[in-house]
Amino acid sequence: MQKKRTHRGMPVFLNFMERVTTMPYRTLFLLWAMLLLGFGLAYYTLSTLSPDNGLTDFKGASDMKQFLNSVYFSIITATTVGYGDIVPMGISKILAAGESVLGFFLFAVFVTKLVSFRQEIALHQIHKLTFEDVFYNTREGLFIIRKDFDAIIAEAEETKSLKPHSWENLTIAYREGQTLLNQIPDFYDNDHHLYTIDARREDLLQEAVHRTLHRINQMLDVLSRAGINWASHEKSVHGLRELNEIVETVTPLWRQKSPSMTQEPFEEILVVNEGIRRKVEGAL
Repeated sequence: MQKKRTHRGMPVFLNFMERVTTMPYRTLFLLWAMLLLGFGLAYYTLSTLSPDNGLTDFKGASDMKQFLNSVYFSIITATTVGYGDIVPMGISKILAAGESVLGFFLFAVFVTKLVSFRQEIALHQIHKLTFEDVFYNTREGLFIIRKDFDAIIAEAEETKSLKPHSWENLTIAYREGQTLLNQIPDFYDNDHHLYTIDARREDLLQEAVHRTLHRINQMLDVLSRAGINWASHEKSVHGLRELNEIVETVTPLWRQKSPSMTQEPFEEILVVNEGIRRKVEGAL
């Protein structure tokens, strides 16, 4: 059986390319500068020791001028400019071809990383703006469902009953609350650092959740005093129980992700939510 030949050069080259693409900007620039100086020194050495394999003959030129011309040729070769004022000869042609490929590769990597960095900044800003909108929509949504609860409270106190569309609005408000509360843990994206809610916004969000639960508690008391058997409406009670379970699940996770050391707001939310749960169980 014939053994398959393994090409070790390709994995090494790919590994080199991968390492180069992950280099920071400073390291990449230093590598590019070393490439220019290294090839410039090689051109100068060949031009001095073997003029037929160096650059265009600089007869009568000083060593410093030959070295500077060699570095100059290295720069225009690496940047693929090539004015044609200096021409490589012999072995220098091979060096010039290799430098042109390496220089263009490093330059392409640098430009690609720069464009990618700008895209990451733009993407981060987009995510931040998106989360800002979600945050304000969450608070606004909680405010809207509190207004729905206020309308139901006013109707119950005035008419001692609820119309069919009011029961439907109550069920929808519970479902909307479920959706809004499920979004809260997304404000703490600590892994990708896309968006993390600050202390001021967290206080506002905690207050909004607490006030919403307190309003539900207040609404249930008003319905009971008005003689309205709210526990007999299966859809709304089912939505309320699901909302209650979501609060029990989300609040500990919210407290775990929160950078704040204050635990009192979370405890207050859980206490109010527990009061709602007891009322539901007692009414069923």
